Amino acid sequence: MSLVRRPRAARVVVAATAVCCLAVSGCSGTTDSGPSRTPAPREAVDSGTPLADVDTTALVVPRAPFCDRVDPAAVERALGRAAGDLSAYRSGQRIKISDDVADVVHEFGCRWDAGGAAAEAWVFAPPVTRDRAAGLVREVREGGGCADQPAFGAPSVTCRSQAAGHVTFTVRGLFGDAWLSCRLTLDAADHEATHDRAGRWCAAVATGAAS
Repeated sequence: MSLVRRPRAARVVVAATAVCCLAVSGCSGTTDSGPSRTPAPREAVDSGTPLADVDTTALVVPRAPFCDRVDPAAVERALGRAAGDLSAYRSGQRIKISDDVADVVHEFGCRWDAGGAAAEAWVFAPPVTRDRAAGLVREVREGGGCADQPAFGAPSVTCRSQAAGHVTFTVRGLFGDAWLSCRLTLDAADHEATHDRAGRWCAAVATGAAS
C-alpha cells in the first residue's frame, strides 16, 4: 500500500525581519508535515533451544514411537532447509542399515533427509539400566572424538566424526530406562555451526520424545 503525503503547511511572512514557521510539531527546520517512514519491525526468528539450556536429566522418555512428536520446525532448522519425507521404523522391522546390509532392529527411530544433510533420532526398545548405559558410554568413547557435555540424560556422550566432506555429531544418553540417540550430519565446511545446530536438534528430540 502506497503512502499518501498530506499538503505542505502554509508559510506566512509577517515582516521582513521576522519569519515564523507555522507547524503543529514546532519549528524543525522543515515545512514537510507528511507522515514519517518507520521501518517495519523485523520478524523474530526461532533458532531453537541450545541443549545446554535444557535440563535433560529431569526428562523421562518412553521406549515407544515418538517421531510424530518432534517439531517439524526443529527438523527444518537442523537441516537448514525443508526436509524430504520422513523415514520412520519400529522395533521388529527389517530395515536397511547400510548400502548392502539389512537387519531387524530393536529400536524406534526416524530420519529426515535434505540433499546430503540428515537429521536422525532413535530409542532402544529394550530397557537399559544405568550400569549398562555407563558401559555403552565407555564403548562409544573408545572411538575417540567424544565428550560428556552438554548433558543429554545421564549418563550421556557426544561424539564427532567426519567423512566424505560431511561432519556428524551423535549424542546419546539415558532417560529413565530409555537409551535415546540423536544425530545430525551436515556439510563439514562450518564445524562450529554444525555443533551448535546438532545441540539444538537434540534438545528438540529430547523434549519431543519426552512429551
